[in-house]
Amino acid sequence: MLSESVTSIFTPYLTLNLSAFDNLKLVVAVLTDRGEECHALEADVLFDGKQQSAYLVRWNKHFIYCGRTNSYGNQIDEIADLEAITAESIQVLQPPVLSMQQLEFMCMENAHFDHC
Repeated sequence: MLSESVTSIFTPYLTLNLSAFDNLKLVVAVLTDRGEECHALEADVLFDGKQQSAYLVRWNKHFIYCGRTNSYGNQIDEIADLEAITAESIQVLQPPVLSMQQLEFMCMENAHFDHC
């Protein structure tokens, strides 16, 4: 469940079904555009009793879930139970930081691909 602060920022994007890495780029782009410091991560996360490699963005005290690595059709979410993240597995990533125009193009391409 998304906290109010995360929901207020990402509401326009919550209906998208992007790949996990595209969600990661989206979250980083939106937060960077707002002048917010954030960190892109890859980590093992426990879901339904299974460890899964996932992309996350750490922003303030929030861990924003972008999806399982190498998966498509993910929605942005927030990890409420920080115990689900295996701390030793965390790797800091350096994804490209997109401008808002580049982000719009990425979302339009995705919408066109989904429509076709």
